Amino acid sequence: MTAKFITFLEAIGKDIEHGLAMIQPAVEKVLGLAQAAEPYVAALDPAIGPLFTTVVGTVSSIEQKFAALGKQSGTGVQKLTEATTILQPVIAQAFTAAGKPADATTVQNYISAVVGFLNAIPASAPTAPTAPAAPAPATAGGSTGGGG
Repeated sequence: MTAKFITFLEAIGKDIEHGLAMIQPAVEKVLGLAQAAEPYVAALDPAIGPLFTTVVGTVSSIEQKFAALGKQSGTGVQKLTEATTILQPVIAQAFTAAGKPADATTVQNYISAVVGFLNAIPASAPTAPTAPAAPAPATAGGSTGGGG
């Protein structure tokens, strides 16, 4: 049996089916990833760095919403439309301030590029909580050294 490749966004969407408590770590992970990537995005264009984190958060929320509605697959156009509706004013303002084109096509292309980046990240397997490590055993004889 071949394992199906599940993207990070698919995993976020599927986790909502198991309850909000289970998706919180995934959402925190994607936002952490976005925050970690922000300096690199900002290095390319300082005005756009913080925008990246905003787009990642919004796209993740939309993915969760569609999964909760049972419409995760085959709804890419609707998800992009919703993301564009939410993000258009923010992205257009940031792009305009940065001296970049801010038309609807450019905004959609930016959102699609961020989604493509997120979809390229394989979802990590859930990890079971681990028990704390047991203390190291005492040495035999109890001697602390020294002359005898």
